Amino acid sequence: MAERDENKSLEQRGLSPGLIAGIVLALAAIDFVAQNRDRVTVHFLFFSFDARVWILLLITSALAIVAAELVSRHMRRNRKKS
Repeated sequence: MAERDENKSLEQRGLSPGLIAGIVLALAAIDFVAQNRDRVTVHFLFFSFDARVWILLLITSALAIVAAELVSRHMRRNRKKS
């Protein structure tokens, strides 16, 4: 009962667990960018270019999320047809 009252008071103040997790993730992302500002040379197929490490990781992460979403949609569509 006391735990429930404690959770209500946190939510009433606007400090939900999701908000706290979001703040922690945002601070971790800022720290990550600050520590990975070095430039590296990337060689891919016939291309070669310089970019910052954090930008490359951000692009790679975004592409992985898009690819996972596309595969997931394809699998869901196939399940509905079966």
